[in-house]
Amino acid sequence: MQLIALDADLKKLKSFARRQDKITHKRDVLLPKWQPIVNEYLAQVNSGEKPYDNPLFARCIIWLFDIADFGRALELAFKAIELGQPMAPGIRREWPSFISDTVFDWSETQAEYGRSVEPYFSQVFNQVVHHWKLAEPITAKFYKFKGLSLLRGTTGEVKPSSIGDADLLQQADSFLEKAASLYKNAGVKTVRNQIDMRLRALEAYGSQETGQEIP
Repeated sequence: MQLIALDADLKKLKSFARRQDKITHKRDVLLPKWQPIVNEYLAQVNSGEKPYDNPLFARCIIWLFDIADFGRALELAFKAIELGQPMAPGIRREWPSFISDTVFDWSETQAEYGRSVEPYFSQVFNQVVHHWKLAEPITAKFYKFKGLSLLRGTTGEVKPSSIGDADLLQQADSFLEKAASLYKNAGVKTVRNQIDMRLRALEAYGSQETGQEIP
């Protein structure tokens, strides 16, 4: 009965032409309806019952990402991986690929406007570099983003010449170097050259009298 009701809800969702209307419907109607059922399923699993494939679980995770509730979405998505839950029908990607792409795209948009991407980017970054075996270009772009994030100002601009902390510059460069080692077309050469120039400038000024202003 639940699957029949879910199928009806998915058909209703497709009837909306505007993306924003779909997001609103997911947030205000579908998730309040289905999340309590998913929470009940998780409570049963946590109490020792054997997990089973639950399409409601997967669908709620997708909807949570769609409405940008990344905290709850990641919590449930990591749990889905732990329980071996299949991806929602119609989505031709495994959980790690879907999660990494979704969070990376969101992070890029946030960074462009100087907004924080934490803690969600770091949560996924940790999975990408330590646990998930994704294609090298995907892992490389996470290392690249991590390195660039250390160089961003409040407006989102990447500008090594404005950084006065040599340790921070070297840390950023190590991430970018890792990206280049994973994927030769990572596109980090220019910014790494800028970091090198800035480090040499800091070293030169550091050898002068204390108090010399660093341009």
